[in-house]
Amino acid sequence: MRIIYIIDSYNNIKSGSYHSILNGFRNFLKNKRISSKIINPYLLKNNKEFFINSIKRADICHFFGGWSLFHIKSFLIARKLDKKIIIHTMGFYEPWAFNHKRIKKIIAWEIYQKRILLSANFIHCASTKEKENLLKLNKNLKIKVLPFGIEKDFIKRSQYKKIPVKHKALFFSRLHPVKGIEDLINCWNKINNKNWELHVIGPKENDFFYRKINILKKKNYYNNIKFFKPIFGYKKKTKLFSKYDFLVLPSKSENFGIVILESLARGLPVLTTKNTPWLSIKKFNAGWIINNDNLVLIRALKKIFNLNSRQFGIKSNNAINLAKKYQLEIVLKKYLRVYNDLMLKN
Repeated sequence: MRIIYIIDSYNNIKSGSYHSILNGFRNFLKNKRISSKIINPYLLKNNKEFFINSIKRADICHFFGGWSLFHIKSFLIARKLDKKIIIHTMGFYEPWAFNHKRIKKIIAWEIYQKRILLSANFIHCASTKEKENLLKLNKNLKIKVLPFGIEKDFIKRSQYKKIPVKHKALFFSRLHPVKGIEDLINCWNKINNKNWELHVIGPKENDFFYRKINILKKKNYYNNIKFFKPIFGYKKKTKLFSKYDFLVLPSKSENFGIVILESLARGLPVLTTKNTPWLSIKKFNAGWIINNDNLVLIRALKKIFNLNSRQFGIKSNNAINLAKKYQLEIVLKKYLRVYNDLMLKN
């Protein structure tokens, strides 16, 4: 069995969800003596023959993403060569994302995008929430839910240490309004608790919003909020997460939220919203799940600021136990079963 992964940009492999599956799964498949390869727009542009031959030799084409011209071209090549096709939608069809440039996307959906998804062997969703939203677009889509995973070595083993006098919360994601970063900054400023700092780490995603952040920086708008450049890689993240008391991600939409899993794995309780597929955080007492509302966010932050070390410690240990359910080897066995089942179908 030969599997090929088709992604928008090779640089994306640094990000959490791509790393979780593509890097981890390629190593997993190698141990099973199964061939796999990653191809991207650079190959199509600069070595089209190699690109086409890579697809020609593959049994299964697993796409990551959607909408782009690259994906359309790649899909048509794979379809023409009669390959088995899986499309992971990466949250690109979630309500919040679909409403961005809505008219253009509705036109694209009706002309070609719906047909592409319907003609795939199946759609890969990372959560049941994403599946439900896709079925609202078209009830005839064939969908399988396969979550992302976390490498076993990344999961923390030690107990939660006593938190210092100066506490720190972490926002670790794209600097984009959909992640709730603007709401978080406004709420944090209103509380203005001198004993807590918020560290914002992530790549810029929305130029207008990023310029707005910089303007407010110059005006000294931020109270106990610091901004840092994005980092990538498990080793750097391991060191980074050890500096914080909890992760806050008041996102308006997440198809999975790999940073939530990474934070849980490092023993960080997580404050996030019901718009993410992580309601299990509440069930496991591994953090806090709230409605996407600024007043609710302020109340939740104030409550967290008053917790003691023991209360943080309980949530920290629960976070680690929840993350263990997503160990990469456990998750990837599900992928392999799906691949094998697909190969058996005519």
